[in-house]
Amino acid sequence: MYISNRTNVAAGARNDNVLAGQYIEFPPRHGTIQYGLTSDLTAATADDFTVDVVSGTDIIARGLAPRASGAQPVYPDDFHLSDAVAAGDRQIIGVSNKNAAAKNLFWSLIYDVM
Repeated sequence: MYISNRTNVAAGARNDNVLAGQYIEFPPRHGTIQYGLTSDLTAATADDFTVDVVSGTDIIARGLAPRASGAQPVYPDDFHLSDAVAAGDRQIIGVSNKNAAAKNLFWSLIYDVM
């Protein structure tokens, strides 16, 4: 299953979980998830955006600066993270925007059920 979206983050703000309320926040069955993340920042300010990825009790990434592309993640180029998940493991993608303007996080997940 392929799930993607865009989340706008206000200047200086944090979104604790862009997956809140999404089908994939609590996967219904065991499987693997691949995470694709990009932003619409310029390369010079790409580190103004930091992403934390947590899958159940596994910390997948802390303070990751996603590639600045201005478009949805491309498979396999932007899918650097993956994890085996158990049914019900909460998926969290938290993002902080330290930029002076509102910016977008483009995210895509590939969920393969086992």
